[in-house]
Amino acid sequence: MNVITVTREYGAGGYDLARRLAELLGWELLDRELLHRAAAVEHLPDADLERLDEKAITLADRFRLNPPHQRYIHGLKEAARQAAAKGNVVLVGRGTGQLLAGLPDVFHLRLTASRDWRARRMARKEGWTLEQALARCAEEDRIRDLFTRYFFGEVPFQPARYHLTIHTGWVPLEDAAACVAAVVRGEAEEAPAGAGPRVLTLSPEVGAGTTGFARTLADRLGLRVYDRELLEQEAVRLGVTEAELDKVDEQPAGIFQRFRPGSLSQRYFEALGRLMNELAARGDVVLVGRGGNRVLRDQPRAFHVRLIAPAEVRVRRVMEHRWLREAPAKQVVADSDAQHRRFYEDFFGADWADPLDYHLTVNSGLLGPAAVDLVAFAAGRHWGRGPG
Repeated sequence: MNVITVTREYGAGGYDLARRLAELLGWELLDRELLHRAAAVEHLPDADLERLDEKAITLADRFRLNPPHQRYIHGLKEAARQAAAKGNVVLVGRGTGQLLAGLPDVFHLRLTASRDWRARRMARKEGWTLEQALARCAEEDRIRDLFTRYFFGEVPFQPARYHLTIHTGWVPLEDAAACVAAVVRGEAEEAPAGAGPRVLTLSPEVGAGTTGFARTLADRLGLRVYDRELLEQEAVRLGVTEAELDKVDEQPAGIFQRFRPGSLSQRYFEALGRLMNELAARGDVVLVGRGGNRVLRDQPRAFHVRLIAPAEVRVRRVMEHRWLREAPAKQVVADSDAQHRRFYEDFFGADWADPLDYHLTVNSGLLGPAAVDLVAFAAGRHWGRGPG
């Protein structure tokens, strides 16, 4: 890969990370410079495109004979494609992740963080009060949302469109840049893990990885895998039968049953939590599924990864692994997603797919075998920072 696009939320560190990436790789960085190139393509003054830069489109602009925003997006697309054709470039924002979608040798990166974290960061950076920073983040989020949906619809909000989504509130920018640079260069070797227990939680979509992804990763890092079967066997020893476990999955509990003293759901939830915390204290483990990222959310040595892939890749892998035709495979994917959503909603009141619940959201369908390299490298950097 010789092109990186950076799609970012306001305040998530997009420009700073892109600058670090460009320095590490020795590549060109195009941020606002891309606007100047777009203006040259359209033979327009820079100021005309600056007025529209990632801003909401006015009603008056939409009904003009030659809407300026159409020239804006056309100029950006041509400028981005020219830069990509030249290669060795990092492109920041302005829809470049969508404008270059489908092109070979392009790595699409997305950065996210909670609004509170982004506001605190911008307050420190700009000297604003926290209230001013929160207001600015809210307004920028609103405008960028309108801009993105107007030009590209819902596609940019689909995690499977990106090779990697990084939660910069949890992953320091220098680690994020080092991780992407190492994968792009094909040189992702594990960093020293430092002292303390190593814990990795992996939350995979069905079909998002090969059946051996977790074990390949664990072998690479010298960890032991605890998948669903092992976790359930341990839970049985803590007083929950296998038959009862099946009922928990098949008939998800509501919030009242979940916390009702002595209920099946409460006993299962407590047993699972005790088990995961014991394994985390012991260390050197990969915990697959079952809400490990939520149970160990406050464990500083735990590194949380969600594994995803485009829908067509997931269906194809299910067809191959389970010997199913396309229609049944699609149903398996849909049923699995629904079950995961219910489990997270019932036991944690959380959204299983929320990237803010993970350090990384990794697209194995786009990355292929490099997904293991990426996770191993990033986890090593995390553990190398010490016990907390």
